[in-house]
Formats: sequence, structure tokens, C-alpha cells
Amino acid sequence: MKFFIRTCVSCFFFAVFVSSSIMAETLEEEFKIEGIISLASIKALQSELPKKLDLKIIDLDLKKTNSGWPVLRVQYNSDLITKDKIEAVIGEIEDPAGHFYKVHNGPLVANAELSEEEIQVMSVMGDVVGFSEVKNPTIDFETSVKRGEESFKKNCAKCHGLNGNGYGVVAHGFTTWPKQLWVWNGADSGADGYLFWILENGKSDMPPWGLVMSEEERWDLINYIKTIKKPEGI
Repeated sequence: MKFFIRTCVSCFFFAVFVSSSIMAETLEEEFKIEGIISLASIKALQSELPKKLDLKIIDLDLKKTNSGWPVLRVQYNSDLITKDKIEAVIGEIEDPAGHFYKVHNGPLVANAELSEEEIQVMSVMGDVVGFSEVKNPTIDFETSVKRGEESFKKNCAKCHGLNGNGYGVVAHGFTTWPKQLWVWNGADSGADGYLFWILENGKSDMPPWGLVMSEEERWDLINYIKTIKKPEGI
């Protein structure tokens, strides 16, 4: 009888131990990552983190995230590793170009401020001093916006972010984050001259897309940009 009781008790504690271990091993956590500026940055983070900590990288989502930040999802044993430890180790990893990663916490407030000329463009109807008058030649806006969206994903999202928040992967290497493009949502024709000029000539870190894009392609982008809405919860 005593042997039976001891056996049952042993089995109970063994079952609890196994159950706890399984739960710990399947714990998952997500980290928003700053500092991913190239394909080499991605590979370095995915390679070095598992070497430094006994964890599994489930995925690294670069585009389809609610916040716009790259999201690293890992699986680890919480009996051996803490979330703070993972965050600290991520900050110690250096990419091939000598940049360090950082876990992003809280909203970023370092987007480039609107210039006086941009505020003027957004507040008036008609022409803006200093920018040539242009007329949007688009007839089929629905088709143009669809083309513009595809062009935006291909050419612009890497800096401006897939949802226009300015936190694109390439922008992580800039000193100032690009502006949030939803400021142009619903802008009337008075903004067309300014937006067309910026796309054609570039400004600051933005290259002159007039060198590689046709006039129609630039109008497609402008039409799409004016439909981008600020995401809920931002």
C-alpha cells in the first residue's frame, strides 16, 4: 500500500514537472525591432540570437505588422530565459555594417516635422507660391490608385512603411524618420503641384523619382498616397 502511494505521488509530481516544462517551452513572445537596415541585418539577427540564447525564432515579419515595425517572434523556455534577457541580448548584437539592434518600446515621435511650405499646401486651395501649376490628367482614378498602390509597395514602402507611417526597413538607417503620409489623405488638387514636384525632384533622403518613373507612374502614386488613412490605434 505504501509503495502504491509513493508511486502515485511520484507520478503526480513527474506529471506536474513535465506539464510545466512543456508550457514553458512553448511560451512565445514578440519584439518590435529597430536597426534592420538591410538583408544582411536580417540574416545577422536571425543567425546570432539563437547562438547567444537557447531559443527558436518562429518568424521575422518585416511588412505586414500593425505598427509598421519589423516584428520578431520567438519561442523559449521561461524557466531558463526571461523576456528582459532576450531584449538585452538583442541590443548586444551587431550587424555586418556595425549597427546595433534595439527593441522598440512605445510610439516613435521622431518623424520629420511638416515644413512651412507643406503646411501652406495643406491649408489652401489652388496654387502654392514656388511650385508650378500642374493638372492631374487622371481619368480612371480607381485603376490609377490600384497601380499606385502596387508601385508604392515596390518602391516606397521600404522607407515610408507599408501603411505610410514612415518606419520602413530602410528608414531605420536615417537620422530622421520620413513623414507620415496620411497627412495627405483626402488632399484636394491644391496639393498636386507640390507632391508632383517632390516625386520628380526628391528632397532630403528621398531620391528624385522623376529619373526612373514616368509621369503617369508619378500621378498613380500621388492618387494612391491621397487615399492612405491613419491606422486605428496609432
